[in-house]
Amino acid sequence: MALISLSLLPSLLPHSSSSSSCAGVLHFRSYNNNNNFVSINSSSSSFTSSTSNRNRSRRRFQTLVVAASGDYYATLGVPKSATVKEIKSAYRKLARQYHPDVNKEPGATDKFKEISAAYEVLSDDKKRALYDQYGEAGVKSTVGGASSAYTTNPFDLFETFFGSNMGGFAGMDPTGFGTQRRSTVTKGEDIRYDFSLDFSEAIFGTEKEFELSHLETCEVCTGTGAKIGSKKRICSTCGGRGQVMRTEQTPFGLFSQVSVCPNCGGNGEVISEYCRKCSGEGRLRVKKNIKVKVPPGVSSGSILRVAREGDAGPSGGPPGDLYVYLNVEEIPGIQRDDINLRSTISISYLDAIIGAIVKVKTVEGTSELQIPPGTQPGDVLVLARKGVPKLNRPSIRGDHLFTVKVTIPKRISTKERELLEELASLGTTNRRSVSRPKTNSSRSSEGPAAQKAESPTETVSEEIEQKEDQNDIWKALKDLAG
Repeated sequence: MALISLSLLPSLLPHSSSSSSCAGVLHFRSYNNNNNFVSINSSSSSFTSSTSNRNRSRRRFQTLVVAASGDYYATLGVPKSATVKEIKSAYRKLARQYHPDVNKEPGATDKFKEISAAYEVLSDDKKRALYDQYGEAGVKSTVGGASSAYTTNPFDLFETFFGSNMGGFAGMDPTGFGTQRRSTVTKGEDIRYDFSLDFSEAIFGTEKEFELSHLETCEVCTGTGAKIGSKKRICSTCGGRGQVMRTEQTPFGLFSQVSVCPNCGGNGEVISEYCRKCSGEGRLRVKKNIKVKVPPGVSSGSILRVAREGDAGPSGGPPGDLYVYLNVEEIPGIQRDDINLRSTISISYLDAIIGAIVKVKTVEGTSELQIPPGTQPGDVLVLARKGVPKLNRPSIRGDHLFTVKVTIPKRISTKERELLEELASLGTTNRRSVSRPKTNSSRSSEGPAAQKAESPTETVSEEIEQKEDQNDIWKALKDLAG
């Protein structure tokens, strides 16, 4: 590649003896591959071509060196009036000849870079217009430089070697390699909404309504984002393919990376006139009232799915779903254990001994619970079918389980103490009555027959009297305890 050196002599610098005086001198040097050069000094009166002037100029002048390739049209061998089809055909022909994987001769890689750089500019209408008007300085291209990267259309390069019909490759357009645009429909995003329920609402189910903010498809443009009546144009960045590829020369060969076109987002087309209502987005954020039916038996962490109530998809795509996450508020005194409910009740020692009917709190309100006589601390009493319905099977319902806690008073009144002591004495007398026949000495002198005859009658009468006394004491204790 030729190097052009431009240097400008300031007007205040001393003049060379071999040249005429002038306000400024423009030196143009051209270096070729053989390290030869031609120096042309432009002044008002003379041109010189001497080695001494060249050396003095190199010492005295500041030099700006820029890389420049030859004429892009000449590089591809086409005239300036060539059509895009002719430019593409010339590029394919030269690419097959100078591609580094095909041509191993020295200089083939540099030649291929020049061809790629020329084709990148001339195949794009905008870049070509800038090049025709301003030359190479009018286009900003990174190809052909020291980065050894090619940003020319890779699909044209593949078509050059493999033809326009690859056949049988998934995701490719049968009319051309890699020319298929992204035609898949994108579903909208799902939305999460957290909701709190009362304990009874979770048990028996309910219907809730809340306000939701989500994206909906624009009714004016039907999600396209374009103004009605306007047409989309082919993306100039990817040529309508929806993908761009960057190819770099590495020590291991060519390395290519394909990505979605950043300009059109993979659609291959861009909007020429945007919709005024959605400003080209194709979607609008709106607020909507959503009704959700909560089934019986849900718990904290349950998720309800409401189909098609999420955000609308881009470019008219289907909407996502709404997921409602439930949080059940607990109530004091009742704990949930799967489909069963658990509670703890406290009863007096008298109710535990003689039994009672107490009122307890359930999810259905206040209910009566039967305390059987002789209930021990820690016993579990059951109210059948007072628990939680099974989720999605409401005919199956759990129970409400009550754990009994017997309360022993720390202080009692004098009357209660007397009655308890009397009850305790009766219990002691009852225990002694078992051994009473053995300790009765007054009747030991009588015969065995007489003792056997009197013993059953006396025992029955004593037991009846003891039971009557005990009942009277329990009744007095119960009346005293209220």
